Amino acid sequence: MKKIIKLTLLVTLTGLLQACLITEPVSHTDMGATENSAFTADGRLFVIGENPDKESWIFEITKNSDGSYAHTQYVKGTTDGTVNGRINNATVGDDCRFAGLTAKGSLLYAACIKEDGLLNLGAESISLFQVNTELNQELIKTGRMTDSNFAQQDSEGAFDPNWFMANGMAMDDAGHLYISNSKASLSPNRDAISQISITDNGNSSFLDFSHKTWISGSEFFPNGVQIEGDTLYYAGGSDIIKAKINTDFSASETKIHFDGADLAIIDDFAIHGGYIAYAKVSVPGSIVILKPADFSKTAKFYFSVSMAVIPSSIVYQPGTSAGEPLFNEGDLLVTSFFSGGLFRVEF
Repeated sequence: MKKIIKLTLLVTLTGLLQACLITEPVSHTDMGATENSAFTADGRLFVIGENPDKESWIFEITKNSDGSYAHTQYVKGTTDGTVNGRINNATVGDDCRFAGLTAKGSLLYAACIKEDGLLNLGAESISLFQVNTELNQELIKTGRMTDSNFAQQDSEGAFDPNWFMANGMAMDDAGHLYISNSKASLSPNRDAISQISITDNGNSSFLDFSHKTWISGSEFFPNGVQIEGDTLYYAGGSDIIKAKINTDFSASETKIHFDGADLAIIDDFAIHGGYIAYAKVSVPGSIVILKPADFSKTAKFYFSVSMAVIPSSIVYQPGTSAGEPLFNEGDLLVTSFFSGGLFRVEF
């Protein structure tokens, strides 16, 4: 009989690698270049990926009556959302690539990059999306990260989207959004983590916000961002760094949470009860589980799960108070930018 377990209970079990089952609920042939994913409070799962026409979308994953899974195009990546912000209205602006996705309550947050330059490594503009997923109240708000809404601090230069590669994303309980910049080590402002303050403007389709540098750092390729309690964690190269969110919402001094010894880049990760499951960018790919650690200490390796693809993003299937969860509580849902698809890791 298969055991369904929570990540926080892994420490009590043995034979973990043998008990692991990996399946592909959504095929890589149907949903390509999959990246970040997020559960809303009501248990719905959304995933960033590409359709067969190479358009960037936020997809919703649903369960069919026969137990199989389906993916539905939910929000298309365009620089200015849709006409009047309505979910089914015509899109507005140029195509852009979604990067970064998180959820708070019924709201989704995502960044969308209009790429430019050689090999699309530059950015002409960066749009932020807020999507209300509540049924019959869906609303898409968009706004752009520019120098005019940048809270420039001493010794900083102007904000230039060409030096900002939005990637990981998380939101604190007060409604501040945090976004990693994978170009931080090259950026003049070294803006590893930016903090977004959103202004409530009712049912307008315009997302009104300001942004500022929250953590300056020189880590290679800052990526996944997660918050648990009053601590923010983010991936930088092969390490995971952490900072306390102070009571005034400034950042404490950073500390190394996990030293990856430059063995492989960490993409995104999930955290639950102090346990971290991170996506290791290697060949073959793997999911690495870390033990919990206090803020003053570093986390230790616990075990790893090999994968046939290079993983990108990981979310933990939480329990839900409204009906059955989409997957079994404790499952890990894994995406792969390089291979596409949605993968399920069951223990």
